[in-house]
Amino acid sequence: MNAETPHDPPAERRDFIRIPFRTKAEVRAGKMTAHAVGDANVSMSGLRITTTDPVPAEGDPCEVRIILESDGADPVAIEVKGTVVRSAPGSLAVHFNEIDLDSYWHLHQLIRMNTDDPEIAEREFFSHWGIRPAPR
Repeated sequence: MNAETPHDPPAERRDFIRIPFRTKAEVRAGKMTAHAVGDANVSMSGLRITTTDPVPAEGDPCEVRIILESDGADPVAIEVKGTVVRSAPGSLAVHFNEIDLDSYWHLHQLIRMNTDDPEIAEREFFSHWGIRPAPR
């Protein structure tokens, strides 16, 4: 007799809250630049965008620029170095590898101000200072 057993859902591997956010964002890899269209999905460790531009290959090093609108002042840009971890026509995901302190705090504020539960986000931030290497 071969009885099927229920399978547990896969464990959540993400360390940080992800939020959908409509913003100007671009991913540059070599001579290629992919601009976000629609919502981006952002966390303290990565970014996913949809795009109509050609996308870089998985494993390519890249630079991410997220432009935040501001009230009359010059816009703030979050700049991060990363690696493309998923790539398909129309979509790509980047794992963040390196971020300067100013960009880190702007990213922190972006997520905290746009999450449904800022208290949980704060606990995550302070239990994971910095960014972590991509899982292998």
